[in-house]
Amino acid sequence: MLKLLTLKESLKYKLAHSININGKKLRKGKKLSKDDVEILTKAGIKKIYVFKALINDIEENSAANKLAKFLAGKNVMCKKAINGRADFYSKINGMIYFDVKKLTSLNMKNSDIAVTMLKVESIVKKNQLIGNIKVLPYALNKKKITKVLSKENFSKITCIKEKKIKKIALIISTNDINDKIRNKVINSINIRLKAFDLKLFKVFSNEHSIKNLVFNLKLIKKSKIDLALIYGSTSIVDINDVIPKSISVLNGKVVSFGAPTDPGNLLLLGKLNNITIIGVPGCAKSLVRNGFDIVLEKVCFGLKVDKKVIAEMSNGGLFKYQFRK
Repeated sequence: MLKLLTLKESLKYKLAHSININGKKLRKGKKLSKDDVEILTKAGIKKIYVFKALINDIEENSAANKLAKFLAGKNVMCKKAINGRADFYSKINGMIYFDVKKLTSLNMKNSDIAVTMLKVESIVKKNQLIGNIKVLPYALNKKKITKVLSKENFSKITCIKEKKIKKIALIISTNDINDKIRNKVINSINIRLKAFDLKLFKVFSNEHSIKNLVFNLKLIKKSKIDLALIYGSTSIVDINDVIPKSISVLNGKVVSFGAPTDPGNLLLLGKLNNITIIGVPGCAKSLVRNGFDIVLEKVCFGLKVDKKVIAEMSNGGLFKYQFRK
């Protein structure tokens, strides 16, 4: 607890607030020594705020370490706390994941701690800082820590997901695409996949017709492909267009046609047996982030993607920024 004490009384307690004296800074949290008290006395200061620990208090670093260990889930490591802050790092290349409602609840119900994370579903690298927990006062009462640790729904609250997809095929379905555009499509997709430690397993090409696309989809079924990306020379503009119709011919399912993202409106999500199919929008030729990136990331890391999830992408779905005078 904070106390306003005379300099003599404050000896060996932690300084509550940083103080600058003649160019020298006494930092908050410093245990005051006789020399410090002498400096403060010469400066004409008579009383200061200090932190006085109570009998059941656990100092900030020990408290932060206990809580960090409790909150860190699979593939997350914690560094030892400094100044009441314990950082979380990713052990692998992957996707950060946590229940947003639980994290919000944890912060709402515990005003003495602050848990900060990267945005959920961010793609992260091994050893990347992904978040931290900060104990705000200089110590926490043991009962407060015990209360948090007793809440099982907060245990292992954050994790780093590993990729779930192994084999990815790309079908370029077109009547008039040239080698330059073809290579651009392949390269842009492989660059995206590289961030997940993946790459295209095979690339198929066919003329843009239901018959030819069905033929290649049958080949993909035999190749134990997990994810099929279909890039058409013309955008999917209707549920009866070539790509969705080809999926239906094989008794597959169109999960969602269209996405509330810009760019990326003309995206399709489908299923063919155990194969997920993404009808790739034309904007995927560019490496500028768009709706295709969101769906690709979710699918590659095993997140559920259905019509509702795609509809929810409308929140933040505008990637096209235009500034006009």
